[in-house]
Amino acid sequence: MTFVVRCGTLFDGTGADPVKGAELVVANGKIAAGPPPADAEVVDLGSAFVLPGLVDAHTHLSIVPGRGDQGGQILQEAGRQALRVPDNLRADLRAGTTTMRIMGEEDWLDVYTRDAIAAGEIAGPNLVISTRGLAPADGHGRGKDAFDGVDEVRRGARENLARGADFIKVFATGGVSSGTGLGHSSYSLAELQATVEEAERAGTYVAAHAHGGPGLRTSVEAGVRTIEHGAVATDEEVEAMLAADCWLIATFSILFHPDGIERGDGGNPQILDNLKRAREQVSERMETILSSGLRVALGTDSMHGEMAFEVQTAVRFGLTPKDALLAATASGAEALRIESRKGTLEPGKDADIIAVDGDPLRDPRALERVVFVMKGGVRYPLAR
Repeated sequence: MTFVVRCGTLFDGTGADPVKGAELVVANGKIAAGPPPADAEVVDLGSAFVLPGLVDAHTHLSIVPGRGDQGGQILQEAGRQALRVPDNLRADLRAGTTTMRIMGEEDWLDVYTRDAIAAGEIAGPNLVISTRGLAPADGHGRGKDAFDGVDEVRRGARENLARGADFIKVFATGGVSSGTGLGHSSYSLAELQATVEEAERAGTYVAAHAHGGPGLRTSVEAGVRTIEHGAVATDEEVEAMLAADCWLIATFSILFHPDGIERGDGGNPQILDNLKRAREQVSERMETILSSGLRVALGTDSMHGEMAFEVQTAVRFGLTPKDALLAATASGAEALRIESRKGTLEPGKDADIIAVDGDPLRDPRALERVVFVMKGGVRYPLAR
């Protein structure tokens, strides 16, 4: 099937200025070059603002933060976890998210979900998966298995890769929802180096949950590619990340959206206190971090359908609307190492196209008004 998508304004994600009245040709699920055939179906989006599908660079499939006890949710039986997945995927697609990087699931749930989406058994964004997150017995993010010591993290990484992981996720520091401090360090340098070695042997990389402190510094030294959150990174830690060419994956929604940790765990005094401190620290540090020159992508951390909020918050912390849109599209694809297929609307790339009512370069809230979603040349209904 060949389509001609008529755009009110086209933002192609390459960094070029938006183009009024542009057309995109879609053939066999890809953006095509050259004129379309005479019998191509025309999809006229009127005055809508067209851009690449959003890339949520840090999220989960089965977690709903507003229900509270995120750690407990991932420890439930596999069938109970799986019941939450379809609604989450629908919320993401309807909000214009066409690619998601899944930062840890138990019972190989992300493997089965990725396969089901590919087979057309369930609708959902493209998934880039890590399978189980690696955490020690006493660490934030521990799932149904703990991985302690060099031999255990090596085994865990190999098992994940054997089951189809696209990359390896480790928990290098504490977090808000578990009650551990953001600066708590979970793994030794030797343990993290073993994880990186296994990932690189398989041709992939490690993503580290790391807010700041010794755990973040050790992650950078070990060769981790993406730092997740980086909420309280110091100037020295940012410099280390820059020197190592690390990516920062910023995750604002989980902290600042009222339906996030605040709604789910606000009744727990320790977690609420951690949340308040985290918000204060992020608000103090993030403008400096985002202006440092670090390569940045954005993720909702399970706040399904909230990439618009993520972009708006990035703008509040100093990114221009254009840079925030790029962080949610082209930069997200590059961080995930899928930029040859995703992130921009250029010939040869997957036809992941969305349209919104309004101009998000002038008002980022326009991203809340998604009027069209196409993934791989397939249009998805938006009726709720």
